[in-house]
Amino acid sequence: MPKITVIIPTFNREAFVARAIDSVLTQRFTDHEIIVVDDGSTDDTRFALKRFGNRIRYIQQEHAGVSAARNAGVQPATGEWVAFLDSDDEWKPEYLATQVGRVEGSEICMQTTDCCFIGLNGETSSYFATNGSLPEFKGGEYLLVERPFPFIVRHGPWQIGSTIIRRAALERAGLFDTSVTLSEDLDLMARVALQGGFGMIRQQLVNIYRRDESNECLTLYATANPVWARKSDDRVYEKLKRTKGLRRRERKAISEVMSANRRALGNLLLEKGQIEEAGVWYKRALASYPSIRSLGKYVHFIVSH
Repeated sequence: MPKITVIIPTFNREAFVARAIDSVLTQRFTDHEIIVVDDGSTDDTRFALKRFGNRIRYIQQEHAGVSAARNAGVQPATGEWVAFLDSDDEWKPEYLATQVGRVEGSEICMQTTDCCFIGLNGETSSYFATNGSLPEFKGGEYLLVERPFPFIVRHGPWQIGSTIIRRAALERAGLFDTSVTLSEDLDLMARVALQGGFGMIRQQLVNIYRRDESNECLTLYATANPVWARKSDDRVYEKLKRTKGLRRRERKAISEVMSANRRALGNLLLEKGQIEEAGVWYKRALASYPSIRSLGKYVHFIVSH
């Protein structure tokens, strides 16, 4: 049984998927299996993968989305740990060795590394800086969060492509929710976070690319359509808040994040001149968590409109 199962979902990425697989095959840590799930590609993806032979396990399914493809890869997985890699991204050669070296002997159920986020213009940035978690290291190289649910929801978004998860914890969490179209990484990782500790490695060991390609990129779509993105995130927070067994501290965290997201949504709608709907979201922000900010925003809106 391999230590790690690597799952690579792909859809119409014949130009990139081989590079993603090569970045796994050139890892210094080699005790792994690779499962590639072709989510109904209509290009020459299957032909591009032939050169890998039995070094990968190839699964083909009808097009059902990235979450369904990832879940399909988990079903036959045999590794103690599961690692996901998107088919247009790449791991640095020391990625798996560093991940495994840190989890050996520990009881944590999930661990992530920083990423080098590479935009369409070639500019790079730290993913931990983007999601606000970098200051939590306080200058150190490793961070252990023993009860990570509040941390996960407060510092989203996250990258599943730089994260390894114990297979048993992943299966108990219920895998990816195929009804979630955005922030599916956050949704899954928050549920896994209820089962144990979360480790963070400060090194940037993954290259995350945003490419100009024919495939629809939800991240770019979300950037261009922030109201849609905020409403999608609200549904994820609502769903997580209904999770059974949440402690008071965990419920408070999700309520605070939900309230902040709803205030931001109200602001966006107000800018668009959708005054009535903006008021609805300001009121929901206050109802979800009665913070000073939400109260101030709602009162100001009532007085002004």
